[in-house]
Parts: sequence; C-alpha cells; structure tokens
Amino acid sequence: MRLRLSGGVLAATVIVIGSATPQAGEAPRMAAVTAASAPVAATAAAPAAPSERVGRVSLVLGTVEFRGSGDAQWSPAAINDPVAPGVSLRTDRQARAEFRVGADTIDLDGGTEIAVAKLDRRVAEIAVRRGRIDLDLRRVAAGENVQIDIPQGGVWLLQSGRYDIEAGGADRPARIAVFTGDARFVGSGADFPIEAGDRIVLGGAGTAAPTTEPASGDEFAEWCGARAVDDTRLAAPYFVSREMTGYAALDAAGSWRATEKYGELWVPKAAPEDWVPYRNGHWRWLAPWGWSWVDDQPWGFATSHYGRWLLDDGQWSWAPGKLTRNPVWAPAVVAFLGTPGVGLSYADGPGPAIAWFPLAPGEIYWPSYTADLGYIRAVNTANVADLSAVRMRKDGEPPAEIVNAHFANREFASVVPRPIFVAGGPVATALVSIPDERLRNAPAIMGSPQIGPPPVRVAAASPAREHASTPPAGKAARGGNWAGVVHVAEIRSRNFQESARLRFAHLRVPAYAELSRLRHTIVLRVARADHAASHSEARKRVIRR
Repeated sequence: MRLRLSGGVLAATVIVIGSATPQAGEAPRMAAVTAASAPVAATAAAPAAPSERVGRVSLVLGTVEFRGSGDAQWSPAAINDPVAPGVSLRTDRQARAEFRVGADTIDLDGGTEIAVAKLDRRVAEIAVRRGRIDLDLRRVAAGENVQIDIPQGGVWLLQSGRYDIEAGGADRPARIAVFTGDARFVGSGADFPIEAGDRIVLGGAGTAAPTTEPASGDEFAEWCGARAVDDTRLAAPYFVSREMTGYAALDAAGSWRATEKYGELWVPKAAPEDWVPYRNGHWRWLAPWGWSWVDDQPWGFATSHYGRWLLDDGQWSWAPGKLTRNPVWAPAVVAFLGTPGVGLSYADGPGPAIAWFPLAPGEIYWPSYTADLGYIRAVNTANVADLSAVRMRKDGEPPAEIVNAHFANREFASVVPRPIFVAGGPVATALVSIPDERLRNAPAIMGSPQIGPPPVRVAAASPAREHASTPPAGKAARGGNWAGVVHVAEIRSRNFQESARLRFAHLRVPAYAELSRLRHTIVLRVARADHAASHSEARKRVIRR
C-alpha cells in the first residue's frame, strides 16, 4: 500500500483494509473520527496481544512532528520512529515525510496530518485530517480490500495499483484518481465504479453530480512515483519477508553471506570497529509495547525489531533467522540488567543506570506487554528452533531456564543513567562505564526494565497555526459541530486513561524477580564494594562506542 498526502485542507479520511467489500447501496463504515478529532486511541483496553505489524518513519524533510498514543504534546519525528495504532504524524506546509509498512509506503506532503487508528495483518485504518493521499498497493490478498472514507462517502480500492485521493474541503472538491487498479465509490446516495485512467471530482453536499476527467499526474504524483522501491533489484526479499518493515533499506547498507550454523547473515558495511547494536539511537515509549528502540541508522529498523545479533570473527552480523512469511514486530530484541523498576547501580552515579544488550541467535525474547503464549512463540518463531522451550509458568512469567540463560552478548551491554533513558536522550554520548564482572553478575530482566515513561502533562492550547485542524469555537457552534467537539473530548479522555493504565502495567515487578530478591540484594551490595575497590581501574575503562 502506498499512501501519499498533500495539501492543507481540513478533512477526515479513513483507510480500512478489511475482508468485506461493500454491497450495492451500502453506506461506508465511517470510523469515529472527525475533522476536529484528537489522536486516535489504539483500543479502549490493551489487547492480550498487540498488533504484529508496525511501520517506520522512513523520510523526514523539513519540520515533521510525531505524537504517540496518549501523548499530550507533539515532538520532532525521527527516522525509524515506530508507526503504530495511536500514532499521529504531521508536516508543516513546506515539509514532506514518509512512513513504510512492509512493502507499502505512505508519503505525506506539506500541511498534512494523519492518525493511525488500526494496523494489523488484515486491517489498516488511518485518519487523514487534511490533505491528499496517493496509494501504491503492492498486494491485495484474497479476502482483503482497502476502504478509504472521506466526508462524502467511502472509496473501496479493489486491486493492487496506484491511486490518488484528495479529501477536499470548503474551498476545494474531493478528487479520486485511479492510475492503475480498480476502485468504487459509495456515498451520498451514489454508488459507482472508478476505472483505471479516470479521476472523479466530487462536489460538496448539495452541489452538482460528480464529474469524470482523465487521471493526470502533477509534481507531487511524480515525486511519489520516483520514490517507489523496485523489489526486483533487491537481495533482501530472498532472505526476509516483504512483510518485514525496513527490509528495503538493507541492501544499500550491507551485504549478505551464508553460514552453515546461522543461515543467511547480514553484515553492515560502514559500522565502526567498536560499534555495538542498540547503542547509536534512543528509546521512545510506545503504548502498548512500552520502550521501543529508535536506531540512528536509516537501515536500523529491521535489525532492531526482528532477528538477533551475533559477534562473528570480530564483526557484528544480523541473523534474521528462518524465512517467515509474517514476522512479528518487537519493540527491541534485547534483555535488560539490574533490578526491575530500579535499574543497575554504578560507581559515582547519582542514581541507578539502565543497561541492556542484544539477544543472540537461539535466545528467547520474552515481552512484558502480553501474557499471550501464542504471541510470544510467534515473535520467536524465526529465531528459536524449538518453540516448545518457549513456555510459561502458571503465574504468566517465563521459567527460570529462560531468565537465567547464558546470554552470549551480555558483556556488550550499553549502560546509561536512568534519567537519560527515560527522557529518550541519545545513548552513545551518555554511556557510563561498568566493570565486566558487574555486568556478568547482574540479574537479567526480560523485555522491559519495568520503568514507565515520564508523567503525561497536558499542555495549554497554543494559538492555531497552519497545523490547526479544529475550527474556531464560534464557527463550530454555528455549524452545529458541538457533537463533534464532545466526541473529541471523549477520545482525548480515553487516550489519557489508556496511557496511564499502560504505564502502571509496565511498572509491575515480575514474579521471577520476586523469587530472586535475595540474590538481587547480594549482587548490588557486592557490586558497590567492587566499585569502591576498583574505582581507579574502572575510570580507565571506556565502553566501546
């Protein structure tokens, strides 16, 4: 799916990939999103297993902003920011951005704002408050279809192809162009097909009937087409699924080699000799998963959220594992060290640090955000040969053999002060030195350090700028839009409640940590004694950067 957005018109557009096509005369299934709506919440209650599919921000040109589920404020968007249900993106009028999901691409032109309502294997639901979208559907599987809801009705995209849709507004009509493919519009009492090569121009309510004209491209459409990825020229699709978000960035940044033990390995080309995975980047809280790694390298999305890392002949290599059609996204394939909810003590530190290391092939990733055993096995399918080893205790926690496993990459842990971690600060410039023995003896924490994000603070409303998508209060009242305003407030309330609930869920101490509390205490006390005794030696050591 390729979506592109342009223009600066306030509107609401929802994209739904589902399994039901409209019947003749059927009204489109409109999502609960209005032109004035706030970020769309993922769900009213966290699912037992979250979406297996997550996108990535793949292009940032100019001022582009990001807002996660429950976030009170916008923040600058970065390459490799995860795009999932509840995430919103917006661009200034002179900016452009792009995010990709598997083989599908969504580009945003200037003055555009979108909110992702749903994203999984069969459904993608995206609210576009303003602007224009351009879709390049790479594959529409049997039983799937794409629905785009605009104020005038719904557009069903029935085949793979190239589509261009402008939502329209008070000063411009909606436009639906089909360059290749097949579409159908249903709404306002109308029901008609849109064939390849045609563009339909829709007027506002009570205006003249739709008109048809040739589907011609412009500068934005040409820019979109020029960014299309030609998969036939890539090696990556031979080794990983096209459903793996970020695969298209691998070929230009590394090379593949076959090994008997690990299968195909990908080796980055320009990584410094002392480079270590999960060290050049920062952490971002993303509900319902929790802390998600955002890598600085443009190619770092696939290698951070799928597969495993190993040090082979002094060189770091990424092992995607066996080819899996639908790989499951993980926020960061790592384990943490220290005491859950606290962190890891270190010499001369004002407080505890947070430490983590990449998992190696065969090591089990155990998420903290779900107790669905089927999901936990699915996220390990490509990289763990014997899935029967992925089992759960009666209390929902992993067994001791998983928590106390010999982790091959433990000594390459990255360690930063806790405030840096929680604030999402750059890791590479904030590393602290920890003696190797301390890292070897520290208890492992599976999936999450059990530390929540900073408290949500609701910022005062700022004056409307070009981003503003909510009409002035006076106009809203005169236009009979009070119900929409109430609905927006309800969505905001649900978002903040869900965000608070998810933070609480991630603060729990795992049962396996409670059982080994004595070991934690002893390790921490001995470690502090070791720090005092070997202070001068520790100062001389510098963690590889």
